[in-house]
Amino acid sequence: MKSSLKMFGAMVATVILSGCMSMPISTMYKMSQFSPFDMEPQDIRIALRTDKSIEVKNGAAKIFMSYSSDGNDSLPAFYEEHNFSVEILQYRHSEMPEILLDDIEDNERVTILKLSDSDAQAMKDLLAKAKQYKALDAKGRGEFAISTENNCFGNLNNFASLEVDVFLQAVKEDGYMLFLEDVDVIEQAKDNDIDLHQTNLCEAG
Repeated sequence: MKSSLKMFGAMVATVILSGCMSMPISTMYKMSQFSPFDMEPQDIRIALRTDKSIEVKNGAAKIFMSYSSDGNDSLPAFYEEHNFSVEILQYRHSEMPEILLDDIEDNERVTILKLSDSDAQAMKDLLAKAKQYKALDAKGRGEFAISTENNCFGNLNNFASLEVDVFLQAVKEDGYMLFLEDVDVIEQAKDNDIDLHQTNLCEAG
């Protein structure tokens, strides 16, 4: 599962969805108004709402970001991309934002993930580069994508399907939004020929 936002150029985000995804209309509108330059990478959070018996591991979601520009008379052509794995953030249930617990079932729980310090700095550096090009009128294009990693969900053997809700906090002051709803990670794994019975292959922990 991957949701991709094309941006940085005209600064209008276009949401590209595959058939397995369900993005609320309200989220589509918010993302259409979204500027990546408002992000502070250390504040980015991804929250996954799953069945309680599922073990969500570091790397269960990934963030992809790229930026490219042909440059201009004062700046050279430029392309850079990064894959960032998010890691579990220890969080008290009592401190969890209300939206993450809204309509939660008794058999569900929420896991919050964040960028590591080094990945947050790498994303900050890339955004700074994009800002530099924009300030000097060099046209550019970027992509921001979120994907889930099926082999980073443990204890799936007893499930024929597993629906996961994905929440995103892009800007701390704006809080979380329901980004993707009822994503079936088992169906997704089958579509991508991922063997869920393999030893866990998460890259991050």
